[in-house]
Amino acid sequence: MTDALHVSAMVRSALIVSNLERSTAFYTNVLGFADVYWEGVLEGTSVEKLLGVPQGSQCRARILTPSPENMGMVGLFELSNPTPKTVQKSDTTSQVGEAFLVFYASDLDVVMERLTAGGYGVLCAPIPLEHDGKVKQREMGCLDPDGFKINLIEWDPDRDARPELTPGKA
Repeated sequence: MTDALHVSAMVRSALIVSNLERSTAFYTNVLGFADVYWEGVLEGTSVEKLLGVPQGSQCRARILTPSPENMGMVGLFELSNPTPKTVQKSDTTSQVGEAFLVFYASDLDVVMERLTAGGYGVLCAPIPLEHDGKVKQREMGCLDPDGFKINLIEWDPDRDARPELTPGKA
């Protein structure tokens, strides 16, 4: 028996962060996630089970949105009582179990200026992506304050033809 299943595009990522205010500043000041979809304190058995935290844990949360459609949001969750262990990540290599958050950005030079001004980590300055022997749009990589890796693709999100759908230059 096969049931039809429909899954939407990703609604939001949920990031466990060490400092809610510092992470909010990064996503707001560097990437422009200026609108707060929801913020407050999450508590109760269902939240504890969903987040995999001990009973009685504290969770302050803020969900930031880049668009009025409220898709592609970034949820920031600061846990305490107890504070969870920090995952050991490398800021130069990728490891199994890590993920990149991928966003379009209309101007990577502006992003680089903001990263530099804020003292944030850069994995790779903007470079043209080479794929299947063709040179495509510029991309870059950076780190948020807790080491979450971010890939930015230079493309104005208001345009029609997404860069991954265009052939590029040989």
